[in-house]
Amino acid sequence: MSTHLVKNGGSGNVLYNEAVVFSGHEGAVLSAQFSPFGDNIASGGMDRDILLWKLPIDPEEELPNYGILHGHKGAITSLRWTSEYGLFSGSSDTTVAFWDAETGTKKRVGKSHSAIVNDCAYTSQLGFSVGDDGDAIVWDEREKNEVHKFQSEYPLMACEASRDTIYVSGIDSYIRAYDLKTRKLAWKTQAFMAPTTSLALSHDGNMLAARSMDGEIRLVSTKSLMTEGISRVGKAYDGSVGGPQKNLVRVAFSADDSLLGSGSEDPTSVVWGSASRRMVHKLNDHGKAVLDVNFHPTEKIMLTASADSTLVLREL
Repeated sequence: MSTHLVKNGGSGNVLYNEAVVFSGHEGAVLSAQFSPFGDNIASGGMDRDILLWKLPIDPEEELPNYGILHGHKGAITSLRWTSEYGLFSGSSDTTVAFWDAETGTKKRVGKSHSAIVNDCAYTSQLGFSVGDDGDAIVWDEREKNEVHKFQSEYPLMACEASRDTIYVSGIDSYIRAYDLKTRKLAWKTQAFMAPTTSLALSHDGNMLAARSMDGEIRLVSTKSLMTEGISRVGKAYDGSVGGPQKNLVRVAFSADDSLLGSGSEDPTSVVWGSASRRMVHKLNDHGKAVLDVNFHPTEKIMLTASADSTLVLREL
C-alpha cells in the first residue's frame, strides 16, 4: 500500500498535497466513497477486497491504508458507508454484505440476487441493490431476508434512494421511481437512448443525475407530479467520454449540490456547475478510465477511482 504525489502538485489546504494518489488495489477500482464525516475512505474493485484509508492530511503518515475487508468471492462492484464505521457492499458474486469497518467483520450477507450485483445505495437504515437479474432489492441489516423485491424485465445497473423512494435504471435506459411505502411505481421516464450506468441523487432530493453508457449526462426532476408540457428531463452536460468498454462509469453531486462530477471512459474526470452546466474542471489524473467519483462531505476535495488500480484525492 502506498501514496505518492501527483506531479506539479502544490501544498493543499486540507490534504498534505493538493493531489494525492493511493495505490494498493490489484486491479480496477470500481467504487470509492468518503465516510459520512469525511475522515475515512473505502474503495473496492476487481481484486475482491475493500480497502480502508485515512484522509491524507499528514505527510508523515506512511501507511494511510488502515484496513482490508475480505469476504466477497467476486469483484466489489459498489459500496456505501452506512455510518462512520459501517459499510454496505455489492459484488459480482451475486451477494450484498453489511460490514463493521472497525472490526473488519461481515455482519450480514444477502443472497437474494441470482446474478451480478451492479450497484447499491443506502439511506435511513435500509440498503438497496440492483443486478443483472433485473431485481431491485431492499435490505435491512437487522433482518435475515430481504424487505422487498422490485422486479423488471431487463438488467438493472444503477440505483439511488431517498427515505421514501428507490430510483433504478439499466439496459432499457428508463428511470423508474418506486414508492417504498406503497411498493408501487411512482413514475418513469427515459433520459436518453443508451443504457444507464449511474444515478446520483442531489442532497436536497430534488434532482437525479443520470449518466448513459455513451457518456451523456442529464438531470431528472424527482417531483412526483410534473406540470403538463414540462419535461422531467433536463439538458445534457458535455465533456464526459463514453466508449466501447461499457464500464459502469458513475456520477456524483458535491455536498452542497453546486457541483456535479463524473468519471469517463478516458483517463479524465469532469466537474460542472450543476445549475449552469458549465465545465469548471477537467482533470487528467489517471492512466485509464475513471470509473467512480465522490465529493468530500465538508471540504472541496474530490475522490476518483480508476481502472488503472489507483485512487486520487484532489483539492478543487
